[in-house]
Amino acid sequence: MEDEMPKTLYISNLSGDVTEALILRLFSQIRPCKNGKMIMDTAGNNPYCSVEFHEHCHAAAALAAKNERKIKGKDVEVNRATTPSCQKKETSNHFHVFAGDLSPEIATGDIKTALAPFGRMSDARMVKDMATGKSK
Repeated sequence: MEDEMPKTLYISNLSGDVTEALILRLFSQIRPCKNGKMIMDTAGNNPYCSVEFHEHCHAAAALAAKNERKIKGKDVEVNRATTPSCQKKETSNHFHVFAGDLSPEIATGDIKTALAPFGRMSDARMVKDMATGKSK
C-alpha cells in the first residue's frame, strides 16, 4: 500500500531566481530527495519544481514543513504531485502529451500553435535547462 502513496511534491509560486539545486537543498533538509526537476516556461515566468522522495512519509513531512513558507521572499505552495488511485479524478477525456528531442529554438508558443488544430489545450510548457535557458 505504501508503494501506491504519492512520493512526489509539486512546488509552485516560486521566485524566478530559485534554482533546482536550491529547492533540492532546502527539501533535503527534511528528508533525502530522490530527484527533482525545475520547469519554467520560455519567458521565464511561473517556474515550478517537482521533488520526488524515497518514501511517502518523507514527502508528507516535507509538505507539512515547507508549504506556505518563504523561499527567496515568496510564500511557496507545496502540494502532492500525484494522488492515490482511490482519490484520482475522472480523466478519461484528459490527456498529457510529452514531446522530446525538439530543437532549442522551439518555444511554448510554437507547441501551442502546432497542437491547436487537434482541440482545446489546458496548458503547454517547455522544460528548460536552468543553466543555458534552452529547451531540454
